[in-house]
Amino acid sequence: MNSFSDARRIASALRWWEEAGVDVLVEDIAEPWLGRVSAPIAPSGQAESPAAAAPMPAAVPAPAAAPAPRALPENLADFVTWMMTDPSVPEPGPPALRLRPFGAPGAPLLIVTDMPELGDADSGQLMSGAVGQLFEAMLAAMGQDRQSVYCLPLCPGRPPTGRLPNSALKDLGDLARHHIALAEPKAVWLLGQATSRALIGADSTATLDKIGQNINHFRGKVPCIASLHPRLLLQAPQRKASVWKDMQVLIGGLT
Repeated sequence: MNSFSDARRIASALRWWEEAGVDVLVEDIAEPWLGRVSAPIAPSGQAESPAAAAPMPAAVPAPAAAPAPRALPENLADFVTWMMTDPSVPEPGPPALRLRPFGAPGAPLLIVTDMPELGDADSGQLMSGAVGQLFEAMLAAMGQDRQSVYCLPLCPGRPPTGRLPNSALKDLGDLARHHIALAEPKAVWLLGQATSRALIGADSTATLDKIGQNINHFRGKVPCIASLHPRLLLQAPQRKASVWKDMQVLIGGLT
């Protein structure tokens, strides 16, 4: 057989394999056909080394960066505006239904209520209706009125349930402490159980000895007293006597 005939036979065989789908040489050592790194195939009779058999370790994702601490406005007017508009405030409802504090910023007595009353959004002010009338009478008994105190809501909007969830109290308390620090009162009157828990960590509305309670904030601390909310006194007038004792302590501290 001459070389020309051999070349024809080889070319014919290659065309046959190509038509069969074999278009590359196959070797003894495996190749990463699909991009996967494979260990070489050990020759027959030899054990595969543990290092070669071990799978490639999965990439460990980098730990997520901690969120940056929230920077709150350090001017009272700017902070109130932030509370009225920022979506991160817990449980506030739409901005159009949030209510601003009332009274005199910097007043000696600062009052914290838990949230607006039902109907406050329609009236445009905190403590409206029957609750507001009782509240104003309580202020008058202390020689105060709406213009001589500074009253802010723990939550600027009223949740649909009419209750502040426990899960929101810590964040609302932190915001109220910041608010109190900016207002710089001589004393703070906390109205309601949720307000007491948010700002001093416990319900102290029924505590007999309330002397020595304080609210700590970033500028220091301020004395406080926690009392039953006026809305509860409308339902249980017999409990007004205990609140009157709290009011007398406040009067003594302010004078």
